[in-house]
Amino acid sequence: MGNYNLRIEFFSGLLIIAALLLLPNILFAQTGEKVKDNWQNLDLKTDSVFGISMEKAYTELLKGKKANSVIVAVIDGGVDVNHEDLKSVIWTNPNEIPANGKDDDKNGFIDDLHGWSFYSTIVKEDEKTQVFLIQNKLKNVLADEKILDQILQKISKPDPVIDDFRNYIPGNAEEQKMQTTIVSGLKSYPDFVRYKKINLKRAVNYYNMQLAYYEKRDFDPITGGPSAYHGTHIAGIIAAVRDNNIGIKGVADHAQIMVIKAVPGLNPIGEGDGMMGVSQENNLSQDEKTKPIADAIRYAVDNGAKVINMSFGQPWTKTTVAVNEAIKYAISKDVLIIHAAGNEGQNLDQMTIYPDRMTVEGRDISACWIEVGASGWKNDEKLAGIFSNYGKNSVDVYAPGIVITSTAPRSTYLDDTGTSMAAPVVAGLAAVIREYCPKLTASEVKTMIMKSVIQVPALKDKCISGGVINAYKVFESAKFE
Repeated sequence: MGNYNLRIEFFSGLLIIAALLLLPNILFAQTGEKVKDNWQNLDLKTDSVFGISMEKAYTELLKGKKANSVIVAVIDGGVDVNHEDLKSVIWTNPNEIPANGKDDDKNGFIDDLHGWSFYSTIVKEDEKTQVFLIQNKLKNVLADEKILDQILQKISKPDPVIDDFRNYIPGNAEEQKMQTTIVSGLKSYPDFVRYKKINLKRAVNYYNMQLAYYEKRDFDPITGGPSAYHGTHIAGIIAAVRDNNIGIKGVADHAQIMVIKAVPGLNPIGEGDGMMGVSQENNLSQDEKTKPIADAIRYAVDNGAKVINMSFGQPWTKTTVAVNEAIKYAISKDVLIIHAAGNEGQNLDQMTIYPDRMTVEGRDISACWIEVGASGWKNDEKLAGIFSNYGKNSVDVYAPGIVITSTAPRSTYLDDTGTSMAAPVVAGLAAVIREYCPKLTASEVKTMIMKSVIQVPALKDKCISGGVINAYKVFESAKFE
């Protein structure tokens, strides 16, 4: 399949461990207009978008400064390590000889060249069934796309409104079903028709991409594959190559991405990959389901990661002892954990997304943990994403997470929205701090980030810091070696 480059606005929810809690028709503040490329790295005063001033920091404060390489672990559903804008920033295990079938570095993992998949140890994929299911999904989406086009052609208006669809006389059951969907959506979202058309087109492209992976087999079986969309998007936000004149610019300039699979992938159309996998997960205990996450955290720490991005969570089951112990282990080794706050639009002071900053014993580990909400590009009362979880005492900071363009599998690029996109912006900044100020501890890095936010009234009661992270302010006060 040839490359496609979709620049569209869409919501990709928080990655869920055992199930996917998505609100596909949720409304977003600040969408419906074109935003500047690379906006998350731009400056509010200079560029009129509420980015983190990373470009300004590189130009005015970091130019000519010495930087060390920092490993950032992306614990997710995999990453396309062959992506044109990522392949040179993917971590490579220096003590592992590629594809020789041996555990060269004696760490217990054979050929873990760029990371490892712990999820595959609990879920085995029936490939034939997977392909069949994807083909059926593609068939259904193509049919829906055709039905919507038929209705729009018969209405014959460039911008139909809700009454046009209410008054439409469907020709069959399929049209009636689509009519009901559109009318329902338009009641709360005036741009729902456009949203629906974009969603269907994205689904077609996505399923074709999945099928291409199965057909061509051109992916790393350990770290990549059909479930790698979500992790690939996150990896690009953190560290996509900044100076190659292609694709996008990641936040960090000397980061290496360690790829660790531990959860089912989330795709750009709001549903889980690995349909058979989710079914198998339902037969597992909570300890069995979360063991890959515990193992992934320990692997990241033992192999040199100094920052871990975790854009996943679940609101209904407490962290298991194994995950709890792994998090404490990471913190004992001076690793900073960045966690997405979630997309339920809820107050985390009154509910919890697990894993969280509290251990099983009730110990607060927040000094080395950053909980991240998602913000938009306009400095107004709608700055906080309406979908983003918040909490005056439980969310630390906000970061750009609305309509973020980043890498997608098979060297493509997509816009996506969610706290899943905000967390890696923070992870990228944390990596840059550790690159240029390597003597700082994880807790000191967090303190720098918290003290350097741009505080705004819209976030006063939504997070502890009351603001959006800002790289320029971080490095204005930094002590370089």
